[in-house]
Amino acid sequence: MVGEPTAPAGESRANLIMINRVQTNADEAVRECIAEHSSFALTAGAGSGKTTSLVDALAEIRATHGATLRQDGQRIACITFTNRAVDVIQRRLRFDELYRVSTMHGFLWAEISRFQRDIREALQNDRLPTLIEKATEDDDGKETKKARKARKKIAKLETELMGLSDVVNFTYDDVAFSDYLNGKLSHDDVIEIAGYLFKERHNFRRLIGMRYPFIFVDEAQDTFVSIVEGLNLTCSEPGLPLVGYFGDPWQQIYEGRAGDFAPPEGGMSITKIENFRCSPQVIDFLNAFRSDVKQIAAGSNAEVNGSVEIHLIEAETPEGPRKRYTEEQLDRALAKMDKTVESWGWNDRTDVIRLFLVRQMIARRLAFSELQQLFTGPYASQRAQDDYESGQHYLLKPFLKVICPLIEASGKGESRQVIDILRTNSHTYDPQGPNAGRKLKDMVDQSKLQLEELTEIWSDGTTKDVLVYCDENGLINSSDRLKEQLARCPRAEEYDNETHSEEKGDWLADSFFAMPTNELFAYRDFILKSTPYSTQHGVKGEEYPNVLVVFDDIEANWNQYSFSKLLSPGVAGEPTEGQFERGRKLAYVCFSRAEENLKILFFTPTPEATKDELLESGLFSEDQISLA
Repeated sequence: MVGEPTAPAGESRANLIMINRVQTNADEAVRECIAEHSSFALTAGAGSGKTTSLVDALAEIRATHGATLRQDGQRIACITFTNRAVDVIQRRLRFDELYRVSTMHGFLWAEISRFQRDIREALQNDRLPTLIEKATEDDDGKETKKARKARKKIAKLETELMGLSDVVNFTYDDVAFSDYLNGKLSHDDVIEIAGYLFKERHNFRRLIGMRYPFIFVDEAQDTFVSIVEGLNLTCSEPGLPLVGYFGDPWQQIYEGRAGDFAPPEGGMSITKIENFRCSPQVIDFLNAFRSDVKQIAAGSNAEVNGSVEIHLIEAETPEGPRKRYTEEQLDRALAKMDKTVESWGWNDRTDVIRLFLVRQMIARRLAFSELQQLFTGPYASQRAQDDYESGQHYLLKPFLKVICPLIEASGKGESRQVIDILRTNSHTYDPQGPNAGRKLKDMVDQSKLQLEELTEIWSDGTTKDVLVYCDENGLINSSDRLKEQLARCPRAEEYDNETHSEEKGDWLADSFFAMPTNELFAYRDFILKSTPYSTQHGVKGEEYPNVLVVFDDIEANWNQYSFSKLLSPGVAGEPTEGQFERGRKLAYVCFSRAEENLKILFFTPTPEATKDELLESGLFSEDQISLA
């Protein structure tokens, strides 16, 4: 079997261990499917080295079919979930052009973009009518805000539907919002259009199959249902491609995805039982928590002496609005958590990751609560909140990318680093820019003076003061949107959601501009994952020696999840079907990050009764449960 001789940067421990390994039974089954040109679906639990199985399978095809594929101008498609995964897989395949390794959206757009007429038909016949029908469901004919918003959306969509015939060309630029009259498509549009073409266009399916005789899909559980159905339909026709799915239904964390993916009819379902990541103690707990796959420790982790513990803390009755904690109650909850973590000797350790469902407690602990409240408050659209959570918001990017690094480098006296940052991010300091003819010493001296002034403004001024100084002195390349916000006068009128909902970004910017700079470094450190804190959704694919999972339904205030009902339904009540499915999958993702030790802090109104139920369920033994 072809394998990489050395481990590239960014690999997980499970993948590092499995390079140059003896193949597992599941890997042998995949090889047999490739030899017989039979499609398959590989279910690989956490820590199983799924990526290595995927790469080995891709290398097997290269070894057995590579010469023929190259001669015929065909390629092997590997569709994965993130750009980071694309990079890892490409490196391990030595960037061989035989492979088309891409994200789902990137792959689909490359294939459908040649079918401009079919894109228009998909929008006219399916996509926009579906959106109009969905919006119509929200219009009950009354004068509620929801109904008026629905009617406005329907009118806009109907106008766009009528104007589609005049659109010359459709484009996609990795954005979340559509502009149909200008031919601009969103993430969701690409998926829905591709699903339509798979279903309705035989020639489209045939072309995909001819171009890519082998199509592998990574993270299949988070792949869109319409795409799995489309690929399975493509494979059902004689002579068309082998499709291989790699994933784990229990690690599905996105709504509306394939989840329990299955191969095309006649394909093989394969289960990989090895776990190369977790200690035997953690694996035993995972096996008790999950019934469909029973894993075994299969690498050096079999010799690790780890532990699993759950500590029950009595949750206070919420006294704040909407059944949430007050500020004082949040402080007391954090104090209880700190006391417990200190008793374990984990409070100052850098090898412990702390996982929370939402950012509220993290922001409070790391001291960026005001930013958190602003970007999740009434002035923040869903897009603004998403951009804030990813570090991509236009108001925050200059700080994360340029200003904070400049302040930090200047404070350490690293003038060379200051110049390097400016050369990369400032038109004024660009080696090919307007000051290209000036001596380096002059530019270094100028940067020192500007950084001294910037540091003073940073200490005493607002975020707007900092941005204005950086913009006026050419330290950042401001976006047009940022320039517009900096140039206008603050909104004087009181915000009204009915009147100003389309302009709420102005109030968001004004509130941000009035803030001091003291929370920005803490926020940046969290975004860059330089802190021992993370959201539970943010650790999929990660692994850590020691994991602390905090379950507090009151703190989260998110009715999509109820960990009390998941872990102790007899005490807390039965979860809804959605709460059960979402909760157990997210909990499994969190639990399975632990290489050695897993500790769970569980806030519950009834610790004693909860303990009895946990013991009865068989998830924990007596010595694994403690009470505050």
